[in-house]
This record gives sequence, C-alpha cells and structure tokens, in this order.
Amino acid sequence: MHSPAATTTVNGVYFEATDRLQQEDGQISGTGRNPRVKSALPKWRLKRVIEYVNMNIAERVSLADMAGAAGLSRMHFAAQFRIATGQRPHDFLLRCRIEIAQELLAGTNQRIIDIAMAVGFQTQAHFTTVFKRLAGDTPRQWRLKGTRTATALTSRHRPLADHAPRASLGLVALGWEGRAAAQPRHGVTN
Repeated sequence: MHSPAATTTVNGVYFEATDRLQQEDGQISGTGRNPRVKSALPKWRLKRVIEYVNMNIAERVSLADMAGAAGLSRMHFAAQFRIATGQRPHDFLLRCRIEIAQELLAGTNQRIIDIAMAVGFQTQAHFTTVFKRLAGDTPRQWRLKGTRTATALTSRHRPLADHAPRASLGLVALGWEGRAAAQPRHGVTN
C-alpha cells in the first residue's frame, strides 16, 4: 500500500509534466507541428509510469520496470520520458522519493532511517547523500529547520509554506494539507 503523500507527490509531478507538454504544444513551429511534442511520452503512458512509481516507491525500481509500465523498450522510454518531463527517469524517481521524504520529515516524528526505508533507499547514508544533493540540507537539518519555521509561523498564525515542497508541486491546490502527519509513527506501509 502507498501513502497519501506518495500519491500526492507523484500526481503533482504528473501535472507538471502534462503542463510542460501543453506549453510545448503551444510553441508550434512554422511547419504546423512541434516535433518534440510528437516524440514525447504520451500522457496515458506517463500516467501509467507515475502510477507504477507510486505503487512501488519503497521498492527497487529500475529503468526496465518503468519502461515496462509504459509498454516501451528502455531506450525508447528514456528518450520519450525526458522529452515529456525534462528529466531522466532515475532523476524523476529520486525526486519523488525525496519529496515524499520531506513530507514525512515535516509531518511525522518517524526516525530518519524509517523514512529512508519507506521511500525506497537501502541505507540511511545513501538517503542522506541524495537528500542533501537535492534539498540542500541533510534530512536532520531539514527537519530542524522545518520545525523552527513551523513553530515561528504558528506563533504568528500563518501556515507553514517556505520549507515544504507542497507549493512547488501545486499540492495545496490539489487539496493536500498535512496528510503525511496521519501516517503511522514507525514506518509507512506500501
């Protein structure tokens, strides 16, 4: 089973990718069509891949797995995915995992190792390395900054906004507010 935070994050990435496709579709060349859009991963295939990632966020997910979910060869899938989303499939997977981890760090008291395992990392060291590369802080530093921010903003009666990734994904607009806090204290079931 997957967490609501996982569902929301991958749905946000799906909406970002479809927005990108629509923007590119609006930039049609003088020939009457945009060759980039034509070779991009179709929305229905992208949705299948995102659903697959969502259902398997805690598991080892390979390029072959994602390509299989899309019904394409690895090479064809990787090229179309990158055109559709602007990122490589592996980078997309890592981004999803880190954004879900950020939600869990901000909304739960789960141990960092438990969060690392819940989002598909085999070791806390690898999780910390990837987290710091993508988020700019270690998970512990990120959690501490988020706690201070939340405390300061709560005392002024403002919502937490500047340290959570929800705004960049449009998750608030999708109706998501703090669902990660409803997760069990020690582990997320997948």
